[in-house]
Amino acid sequence: MFIVYECGACVLAALIAATLLCTAYMVFLVLKQGGRTLAYTWQERTRGAIQLKGRWPAAESSDS
Repeated sequence: MFIVYECGACVLAALIAATLLCTAYMVFLVLKQGGRTLAYTWQERTRGAIQLKGRWPAAESSDS
């Protein structure tokens, strides 16, 4: 009877490990696709925007 319980515990541990591995992979895929969607949306929203070339000088203070 002990062998049956030991085998059952091993099968249960293997199922839990496989479930955790598959869950981690699915989370990775969802985050990867979300990053692509975010990048595409950002690119589409900034496509027609005016881009500044260079830096604006700071206003000179007249404290001197």
